[in-house]
Amino acid sequence: MTEVWMKNAGIVDIKDLDEPKTKITLMATEKKGKDLYTQIYHFIFYDKYNNSYEIITKIDSSHDECSISSVNGYLISKNFIIS
Repeated sequence: MTEVWMKNAGIVDIKDLDEPKTKITLMATEKKGKDLYTQIYHFIFYDKYNNSYEIITKIDSSHDECSISSVNGYLISKNFIIS
């Protein structure tokens, strides 16, 4: 879902991402109710040109659904390699 968010926001095209390099860290989970959690993730994506994109997302989830709400995504860093 985060990749689609980046594409829709015009940050990077999914086809340009180097998925095996992606790093995902669950930063926080808060129980909001019976089987309802708010989760904060930190992603670092790399594209085929070794540029990086750091994203923080906030999403509501449950044990049955990884996404109950829409993704709130925040681009916190975009680094380009200039050669």
